[in-house]
Amino acid sequence: MKRFFACFLILAVLVAIDQVSKLVIAHYFVNADMVLIPDILRFRPVLNTYLNWIASIIEYKTPVWFMIAAQIFSLAIVFLYYRYLSYLWTQGRKFLNGMVVFLTAGIMCSFVDVVFWGGSLDFLRLFDWFTFDLKDVYLNVGVISALIFCVNYYLKKYSKLSKEERRQTSILLWIRKCMLSSARE
Repeated sequence: MKRFFACFLILAVLVAIDQVSKLVIAHYFVNADMVLIPDILRFRPVLNTYLNWIASIIEYKTPVWFMIAAQIFSLAIVFLYYRYLSYLWTQGRKFLNGMVVFLTAGIMCSFVDVVFWGGSLDFLRLFDWFTFDLKDVYLNVGVISALIFCVNYYLKKYSKLSKEERRQTSILLWIRKCMLSSARE
């Protein structure tokens, strides 16, 4: 229970940091344009009303209802992925907890952006390629945590399993077992 509370507290703090920073920027620095690291990183706020990265590239206004549905679906996938990876290997729990906290924080920040801001107030410009915010950093940290877990699992556990043991770790078998077990070990 302590671990759940700690994860929830970290999640709440991450969402608060993202949203408070956007409120401060919107009130005091909305027209700012500052070089943070020459030729690499700029502070240049912009409201992205396309609601997602792909839509921004093709300049398509994504419907709000679609983004909310995508966010709910993403939370369900994160939760199921967490359950499956926990089933595979309990030793990597710290990376999994980090994955869940950061991905959930990113999705929740995205939800707040869509519902209350009408888009994402992005403010960090990297190499004149794209502008991002803390929510995007959270999502990337969550994905990196998942990748680190998977690489560690493969190197330390999966590569040492026999063919039959590998079959026992299939996601289809896990689904058939009704996802009741949270750990195999």
